[in-house]
Amino acid sequence: MDPAASPGFWPDFWISRWEQGRTAFHRPTVQPWLVAHVERLAPRGDECVLVPLCGKSVDLAWLERRGHPVIGVEVAERAARSFLAEQRRTFAEHESPPFRVLATGRLELWCGDFFELDAERHGTFPAILDRAALIAFPPERRVAYAQKLALLLAPRGRLLLIGLEYDESRMAGPPFSVRRAEVERLFDARCSIEPLGEKAILDEEPHFREKGLDALTEYALLLTRRA
Repeated sequence: MDPAASPGFWPDFWISRWEQGRTAFHRPTVQPWLVAHVERLAPRGDECVLVPLCGKSVDLAWLERRGHPVIGVEVAERAARSFLAEQRRTFAEHESPPFRVLATGRLELWCGDFFELDAERHGTFPAILDRAALIAFPPERRVAYAQKLALLLAPRGRLLLIGLEYDESRMAGPPFSVRRAEVERLFDARCSIEPLGEKAILDEEPHFREKGLDALTEYALLLTRRA
């Protein structure tokens, strides 16, 4: 059985991937869609940015250098600690149940289950970067994830969402193919959705060709929470 379809998929699947070092999904460079559209995501330049399922993404450090307080949420603590080691950052550590917080500079890594974030307790955010989170969930978990995102996004807050589309008969995720029509169904009730662009990336990600894909499209959407 596909492990992504098993009842224990979240969070056990991703924790085990990090523990086993099976992290081909990690991008060692800053996400180009973020560089191109950060001023649309965070026009003031100092907004706090929430990054769900952040892994050890270098996007976190890039946003901090730009002047943003950043909160990354990651269920696999190994990923968060790897980020700090690779970035050569000293940090303070404290418990804020149900999260363990690793804090350095204007960056906080919250180690724990993203679904435990609570808007009433933790507040809402003017900017959220979904750099590969929605596509990490199988279909049965996406509704809950989208609902959580919408609740955490402040009124008129902005969400930069980066997704993938491919022929699912050729490869089983994760990362999963999430059609833009599905994103509209998930978020249309709470957010306006603006397409920012798309590009073919199979040549940049040849390991997907080895898995059987003959085409792979990456797209970016800007979602704005209705007041």
